[in-house]
Amino acid sequence: MEAQKLSFFLLLLLSAALPPPSLISAKELCNSNDKKVLLQIKADLGNPYALASWLSNTDCCTWYAVTCNSNNRINQILVQYDNKLTSTIPSAVADLPYLELIFFHKLPHLTGTIPESITKLTRLTQLWITWTNVTGFPDFISKIPTLTYINLSFNNLTGTIPPSLSVLNNVNYVDLSRNKLTGPIPESFGSFKQASNFYLILSHNELSGSIPKSLTKLTLQNFNVSNNKLCGHIPQGGSLQRYTEYEYLHNECLCGSPLLLACK
Repeated sequence: MEAQKLSFFLLLLLSAALPPPSLISAKELCNSNDKKVLLQIKADLGNPYALASWLSNTDCCTWYAVTCNSNNRINQILVQYDNKLTSTIPSAVADLPYLELIFFHKLPHLTGTIPESITKLTRLTQLWITWTNVTGFPDFISKIPTLTYINLSFNNLTGTIPPSLSVLNNVNYVDLSRNKLTGPIPESFGSFKQASNFYLILSHNELSGSIPKSLTKLTLQNFNVSNNKLCGHIPQGGSLQRYTEYEYLHNECLCGSPLLLACK
């Protein structure tokens, strides 16, 4: 009997020493280094409301605007729809080694250039920076061989399109529309390896010169070069005639099918 009383007393003491279940936090899944980097990114972006869930005392795999892979490493960052965010793209995004997607969208006060540090990201497949005021042109993205998808539309990108983009063997989607890009469409664009299912959207820029004949080598699922300063005969063959005149309109002096204007 005395032994039973003693056991009961010890059980009471043990229960009193333990915190209530509500205070026992679950084991955090998020990698500590990834969490540190994300908090730095948040600070660099000026602690925007879009990242309000990024708190140091919570699991970063549960935060809004990021996702974790099956190993609980951050593999996507998606910052969007914040017209009060005033900053540049933090170079710290390159310190997330498992990152596969960078997505910055509808951030009208995001300025500056895309940081070259992202060339460190050996798993990056999608670079999606749209509807911002980012400037320059990141010609270094040809050094990210894992890329499959490049969407840099609706920004303030300037300069020429680097021919080196065509060395990206896995890319099948390039959208550079609605910028201020100048110079020619690179002849090398006809040598993209994923030629059988390619998206090439270059409309609403200030591109000049002619449409390269090499583009007839691509099977284009989507194509648009309208609203530029292009001139000359539209090459015949490949996928270029499967599109309507809409994809060629409002250029300097393009002619030939599918435009109604015949070449002299």
